[in-house]
Amino acid sequence: MDKGKNVVLSERDHIDCSKIRILLCDINAESCQEILALLCQCSYQVVAVWSAREVFDKLNSEGPRAHIILAEVNLLMANDAGVLRYIMHEKKLQKIPVIILTTRDQVSVTVKGLRLGAADYLVKPLHEDELSNLWMHLQK
Repeated sequence: MDKGKNVVLSERDHIDCSKIRILLCDINAESCQEILALLCQCSYQVVAVWSAREVFDKLNSEGPRAHIILAEVNLLMANDAGVLRYIMHEKKLQKIPVIILTTRDQVSVTVKGLRLGAADYLVKPLHEDELSNLWMHLQK
């Protein structure tokens, strides 16, 4: 998947966030809804899931079309980082940047996620200005 295709609008690298697809995965439904609302305010296209089973279903159906995967650390790292390892080893998903959603007290597990291939992390609670810059993770 060419993640830059149809995202860059001009020669000056002006990004149209409404063309960027984000797969949001958070096991806390309330947190998921809050982040979803913020992402929508930034004009991203978002598919949100909040159960482990839904994550695998969406990774297989929507994942290959996603530009960015934004996922809660406990979901990514459960069962010996099963979800993150799956993303990193699945050919159709492995080039999609994974950004970990974490809290301040989850430093060690977040670092492990970064070592396993996650591109970055964001600390909850999130703010619109942090999310408005997610496009910077797209490869050109």
